[in-house]
Amino acid sequence: MVRKRKLRTAQVAGFTLTEGIHPAGSSLPWHTHDGPTICFVLQGAFTEISAGETLDCHPAMLKVTPAGERHWNRFDRGDAHGLLIEAEPARAEALRPYAAILDRHISFQGGLPAAIARRIYEELRVMDEAAPLAIEGLLLELIATTTRQGNGATRDRPSWVLRARDLLHANLVRRLTLAELAAEVGVHPVTLARTFRRCFGCSVGEYLRRLRIERAALQLGGSEVPLATIALAAGFSDQSHFSNLFRRETGMSPSAYRRAMRSR
Repeated sequence: MVRKRKLRTAQVAGFTLTEGIHPAGSSLPWHTHDGPTICFVLQGAFTEISAGETLDCHPAMLKVTPAGERHWNRFDRGDAHGLLIEAEPARAEALRPYAAILDRHISFQGGLPAAIARRIYEELRVMDEAAPLAIEGLLLELIATTTRQGNGATRDRPSWVLRARDLLHANLVRRLTLAELAAEVGVHPVTLARTFRRCFGCSVGEYLRRLRIERAALQLGGSEVPLATIALAAGFSDQSHFSNLFRRETGMSPSAYRRAMRSR
């Protein structure tokens, strides 16, 4: 059996972080974890099967699996590169009063959870003397963010706000204004802005910017395309604007990120 290739691992404040690659054609038969887990997909795609549900996992997806929940992972669409965060049972129990998300099977695509998870990944790559403190803070921020967004997910999300989100994914490069997006889904711009933030934990503009950063990151890691071309293809006005926003979101310049991805 072809097994997962671990690239790096670290233990931080009751969490174990593991970066690894599951080769194409491999699988993880039915299994459980002693504590809750958070998985962030960096590159590639795979399928997860759990009780009554099949989940397609793609880059920039973050999924939470409760302790003891049986699931099966099938890596049948090429290599899958990801970050697995495992909470020790005692640490999860201490967080439980504030982090109901750890007891839910739920996933998030892009947005603020993905941005925080990517920062955790970059700290794991650096792993200097300050990294454990930075990682712990980011892990708690990630759990708080997903708990808030997960609580929002338990309330009904209007179909029009889901359509607005889908329009952002489908029109990544097009410069849609808030008024145009609101008109497309048939609501007032103020209603769209307020409801979008409640449902997804960030503004429409922040969500779109992170989608563009995620697309650019995928191209940086897997191609030789010039930075200016990547910037324009992802919807940024120019390379300088792209570089500044990319550094703000990931903590690295696009060039440094590309070098780091090539060195793994």
